[in-house]
Amino acid sequence: MERKKTDRRVRKTKHQLRQGLAKLMLEKSIKEITVKELTQLVDVNRGTFYLHYKDIYDMVDQLENEIMTEFRALLETVPDQEAGRQHQLPSILPLFTSIYTYLAENADLCAVFLGENGDIAFVEKIKGLVRDSCFRTWAAWYPDVEPQRFEWFYAFVVGGHIGLIQNWLSTGMKESPEEIAALAEDMAFRGAGCLQKP
Repeated sequence: MERKKTDRRVRKTKHQLRQGLAKLMLEKSIKEITVKELTQLVDVNRGTFYLHYKDIYDMVDQLENEIMTEFRALLETVPDQEAGRQHQLPSILPLFTSIYTYLAENADLCAVFLGENGDIAFVEKIKGLVRDSCFRTWAAWYPDVEPQRFEWFYAFVVGGHIGLIQNWLSTGMKESPEEIAALAEDMAFRGAGCLQKP
């Protein structure tokens, strides 16, 4: 029972620190944020901060590693590649819904990492992770397509998704993750055709 209480306190403290960091990163770059400033903002003792992190950079690294791990798990739910081999493309809506639900649940950090004070190198790592997953799937679905066309298509798709995510976050996420996921799937498969009435 005592262990559960301790774990709950740790989760609560880390959540407070994370929220505070996200708030500060909307205003300034990581290198301008101090442990003192962060802990005062969220009313957490500095000693408590150092129980979990070495410094602000370590905290950001840990958060980014958590996101990478969670994104890897999401990408493992890519539809069965066998269907593509039979020319029956499976729906990618469940995957998109999972991704946009995750983004909604972590909107504070997503807004920061995709914002002007975000970590560009981290965004590139996420894009690389998504790229590898996409290329494996597309190669199975479209075995006769040359790799360079995948490169162009990937650049187009990932750029569109990042724009969609940024717009969704900046406009207050009025649409549900399910609505945005359906829109993303529609645009990915139909392009400008998604603007036509069904």
